Amino acid sequence: MPSLTVADARRETGDCVALLKTLVECESPTGDPEGNLRAADLLEQAMVRAGGRVKRIPAAGLGVHLLARFRGMSRDRGAILLAGHMDTVHPVGTLKRLPFAVTDGKVHGPGVYDMKSGLAVSLTALRVLAEMDRGPAADVTCLVTCDEEHGAPDSRELIETEAEAHRAALVPEPSAPGGAVKSRRKGVSGYVLEVSGRAAHAGIEPEAGASATHELARQIGWICDLADPEAGTSVNVGVISGGTKANVVADAASCTIDVRFFSTREADRIDAALRAAVAFDRGCTLTLRGGLNRGALEKTEASSALFKQARALATTLGFELGEESTGGASDGNLIAAVGCPTLDGLGPDGRGAHTLVEHIFLDDVPRRIALMAGLLETL
Repeated sequence: MPSLTVADARRETGDCVALLKTLVECESPTGDPEGNLRAADLLEQAMVRAGGRVKRIPAAGLGVHLLARFRGMSRDRGAILLAGHMDTVHPVGTLKRLPFAVTDGKVHGPGVYDMKSGLAVSLTALRVLAEMDRGPAADVTCLVTCDEEHGAPDSRELIETEAEAHRAALVPEPSAPGGAVKSRRKGVSGYVLEVSGRAAHAGIEPEAGASATHELARQIGWICDLADPEAGTSVNVGVISGGTKANVVADAASCTIDVRFFSTREADRIDAALRAAVAFDRGCTLTLRGGLNRGALEKTEASSALFKQARALATTLGFELGEESTGGASDGNLIAAVGCPTLDGLGPDGRGAHTLVEHIFLDDVPRRIALMAGLLETL
């Protein structure tokens, strides 16, 4: 039986929600170094209270990343990585429209679901284990970054380095609706296709030109056909721009391309096709920029074993734990891509991530505290 039951965790919910309130009311949008530095200060205090040794890693123009080490009960097990992010998508001032509030069994606020509640739950679990003189079974590294919502441009190398040094990873990102963990996440590739043509007067001598917009339109057709819904592969041309005047043959045009996939094979297929593109109009030239942003979090034998252990623990604690796939990416993708077995979506159940109705369900908080404590105590 886990040392911390759901009933025990329920008695810790007040402290957890109090920590969550301080985190949510410290607005920390990505790219706001002041806000993220304040959030880091609050998190560092909670990490120290839970027994962690904290290192601050500067991130220019963003804030700091936090790396906290927690000593485990055994020196014979490989360390566990606990990874999350303090930054949110919500701009400063969102609190005026979405103030922190606990009403009708829900906890509301910007970033409360994605993913400040997951951080609060994890640090509460670590603190309670320390106060019980139990501690995690193995050494734990808690990595909290400040640039996840922008694709981890600064922290990617740090995340990958830490992932390579750890036996497994727990990611308290938002759970799927209904509370399921996320055992598969789509990877993301992003591209910009630029077309260079030749300008001309559209009425007097259109034949002297080479229309970049016409060329782009022809390219977009076959690019969208690269999608494979059965494989879970989507291709979205999101932003199109080009041309200057209605009576001028356009000499430049471009589009963005967002690709989502569940396997490396699909990512490679799309990438190869885009890089092999040839202009239909010989008067135009194509330039492709971009590529892989985050590989897929693929379900492996090791990650499946991790989920089975979590599901069995949840059953012991008195609730069911399911698993789902999602099209959204997280730092869990980066961790899994280097071969570290990863269990994602361990944060509380909720709804409305990235919106003005963002919330979590209060009654799920003690379940998540107990689950996280149990995982840390047994892995």
